[in-house]
Amino acid sequence: MTAVVIFGGTTEGRELAEFCSRCWTEALVCVATELGESVTPEMRCVTYHVGRLDKEGMTELLTEVKPKIVVDATHPYANLVTENLAAVCANLGLTYLRIKRPDGDASATGDVRTVPDIEAAVAWLNTTDGVVFSTVGAKEAEALTHVDNYQTRIVLRILPVAEGVRECLDLGYPSSHLIAMQGPFAEDLNLAMYRHANASILLTKDSGEAGGFREKLTAAKQCGMRCVVISRPGDVDGVSVEDAEPLITKAVLG
Repeated sequence: MTAVVIFGGTTEGRELAEFCSRCWTEALVCVATELGESVTPEMRCVTYHVGRLDKEGMTELLTEVKPKIVVDATHPYANLVTENLAAVCANLGLTYLRIKRPDGDASATGDVRTVPDIEAAVAWLNTTDGVVFSTVGAKEAEALTHVDNYQTRIVLRILPVAEGVRECLDLGYPSSHLIAMQGPFAEDLNLAMYRHANASILLTKDSGEAGGFREKLTAAKQCGMRCVVISRPGDVDGVSVEDAEPLITKAVLG
């Protein structure tokens, strides 16, 4: 019997999968892509579901599995997934636990501007010049086509997922402006990428310590770059990985 279902191919999702494995607790980890599975080592008691799930898909899966607890360890910006998962768990009467990643620290890291969403970021970028190094992912590539001269101004660093690369190429981004790599990245590697791209602006999200947020901003400061940070969506309640572990144990043991 699968006692725990964990949503999220994140650092937190992997840590909680490792916790379940150590405790000999059967867990199903749901990840959006094969990349999410491939970066996680094989563990006893842990299986995977690969593929994006909408509300109907979540309902079908959780109805079949009937876990003792559902853990939402998805990315801080995956707000639609979080909303759907919380609603499905409420409808099915399942215990739902949201993992909240601590906010990143943007203090003392140079010229940082915070905007509420990608549309606001695009509007501001259209008042500027210079190459933009984007770390906000392939999902925002279409929105960034509204930046003037985006094909020459925007450099995209995205996950090495074939679907995302194809979408970016289909949108007209030249292959020379695509960096498909799995992070998080050390400060010196960020620095090398920014300099290679001749970038003067960093566009990013508050991915927290687990997502290398500090390393991105610190490297940008060394390059004298301006930084645009898209705020996290809403103020979601949740617990840390450390606080989640005893809650998972309690739910499993009843």
